[in-house]
Amino acid sequence: MSWFDRTRKRAGAAESKPAPIAPMESTGRETRPAAGFSLLELERAGISEEQAEQKGLVIDRKRRSALGMNVVQLKRLLES
Repeated sequence: MSWFDRTRKRAGAAESKPAPIAPMESTGRETRPAAGFSLLELERAGISEEQAEQKGLVIDRKRRSALGMNVVQLKRLLES
């Protein structure tokens, strides 16, 4: 079995589970896990701070940036 076949099978197994909602932050070229969602991301997704706390989302009040993929995750959460 080649390296490519092993990685492809592993990726297929992960597709069956829904991805957990996890905030990310961008530092230059890298994206890494963030401490929580920024207030700007919550605002762009149309979620208030109270709603976020009720849903159990972590809010990082120190972050000032908004990453588009985080906003999309929050909008999907709001729709479901």
